[in-house]
Amino acid sequence: MAGRILVLDDEENYAEMLQDLLRENSYRVDMATRPERAITQLEEIPYDLVISDYKMPVMDGADFLKKARELYPNLPFILVSGLMNTPELVKVANMSVTLVMEKPLDTEVFLQHVARFSAPMTDIEKEQFVQEGASLASERVAHSYPEEPRFFSASNFLSNRFLQNAWVIAKEARELFILESVGGDAELAIKDLSNWRGNGDMPVEVLALPDTNEAAIVKLREVLADFEKSRLIGVRINSLSDIARAHKLTELALRELEGSEPLLLVYIVNAERADTSEFVAAAAECGVVLPSLSLRPSDIAVYARRTARISAERAGRSQGAEFTPEAVYVLLSYDWPGNFKQLQEVVSAAVNASADEFITLEVLNTVLETEFEVVAPDQRIATLMKTEQCRYLKEQLEEGGLTAAELAKKLELDPSVQTKDDLYNMPLLRSELNRF
Repeated sequence: MAGRILVLDDEENYAEMLQDLLRENSYRVDMATRPERAITQLEEIPYDLVISDYKMPVMDGADFLKKARELYPNLPFILVSGLMNTPELVKVANMSVTLVMEKPLDTEVFLQHVARFSAPMTDIEKEQFVQEGASLASERVAHSYPEEPRFFSASNFLSNRFLQNAWVIAKEARELFILESVGGDAELAIKDLSNWRGNGDMPVEVLALPDTNEAAIVKLREVLADFEKSRLIGVRINSLSDIARAHKLTELALRELEGSEPLLLVYIVNAERADTSEFVAAAAECGVVLPSLSLRPSDIAVYARRTARISAERAGRSQGAEFTPEAVYVLLSYDWPGNFKQLQEVVSAAVNASADEFITLEVLNTVLETEFEVVAPDQRIATLMKTEQCRYLKEQLEEGGLTAAELAKKLELDPSVQTKDDLYNMPLLRSELNRF
């Protein structure tokens, strides 16, 4: 499977040149022009290889290498630079740099070295990539969806729709409200939104809403005074009742803050079991609801695999941690009440508790302090479908404020369904799925 490469150079034209060269040779590549941004990407995304410039302001290549080594002791690291003196070479050698190459690069030799550490896309992967790109291009016509998100997983229909709707608002509006369940992945989404709004590598500040709007203006002014930070600012609020004050804060910020022209305030609303309809009414046309992770099985798989690889590499393992089929079943069956952050914690703990490269059912049961039983392979799909059906019905009950009997009537179910237990114990609504 094709890996992923991170290119860092403070000269944007040179970084783009390397990125284009690698993409022309079928590699998957991300680009950064600031070391701080690159560190953020390393914290969230597993890479096969980092290619970094040496001479950079604020944090040079050696300092960046040191921080990268703290995260990943064994991550291959190619340092690219103009002429380096002996003390500089000794310095990076002592930090275990994998390779130093001088500018201008010999393209053929450079690509030979890259091939040692990262695999290009296969013909099948390239075909899939082209198909996904064509699909994405058609979506851009309607939604102006700029590019593949780096941080947020939008591989599920619900998460993709959420991100599309968030971007439609974010690209034009001055405020965006996201209703997030406890432990959600909204902060990953706003990193991608920040990049798409033209902030590039600038780090995104996320603040807690101060007690007064006057105090909030002071905080926002401090962030805007730092030209190294994104003009998209996250603000966490803990109650739907604070949304009205947030609207006023946006108006106040645009009126009073110097340099507020490109400002976008993203309010992340942490309201446990909040009434979705009440949120939509309060946020008006600037509100989007982030679906809970339990409703997004493909995103669970993406985040679990990403976290397992990152945790294994940080532990200095030569091989990443893989999940057994029984463990995958547990990951997709579990409710994840703590959402993305709980998933990260559980998978990281499971990697540390695993004796070898495989994460097993027994390890996950220990970490989750639960007792999932082994399900026969020929029953797993139907059992997962039944679990997803129960989650959907539960979500419909909570969002719509309906009784079980009212929901059954709305969905044209068996009229004998009167209680929640009746709903959850129903057979699959699509009985043909039992065949899988």
